Amino acid sequence: MMILIVTVGVFYADQLDIYNTHSNPIYTSLNTSFKLNINQTAIVEPDNIKITFLNVTEDSRCPEGTVCVWPGQVKALFLLELDQSHEDVFNLTLNSNETQSQKTIAGYSVKLVNVDPYPGSLKTITDNEYAVTLSIKTSI
Repeated sequence: MMILIVTVGVFYADQLDIYNTHSNPIYTSLNTSFKLNINQTAIVEPDNIKITFLNVTEDSRCPEGTVCVWPGQVKALFLLELDQSHEDVFNLTLNSNETQSQKTIAGYSVKLVNVDPYPGSLKTITDNEYAVTLSIKTSI
């Protein structure tokens, strides 16, 4: 039973890549937009907040050059680390509902500004092509 638990834990840790995300961090500051690729971490100074773009969990945006009934949405998964004792994994969604594109955690507001590339009708986007634009500010 213990081997099964360890195997499942290692599998899911590898899928999210939570333990190997700080190898190529970028440094930025509060109230500034910044761009991250999948599995890339930003360190937001001076508060030393770490945020990692883990994955795109849904991309149903209407492809360019097509006509759709609704514009669709894109969801991205993030890991936010405020200190050794506070980690939060959460989704942000870009769609017509602005409230789903930001989340407040422990006095900080994280906002998903953009997700690139935008889908086209003749092109499939691979995971490693995605990049997000974020901003973090104090919510006080």
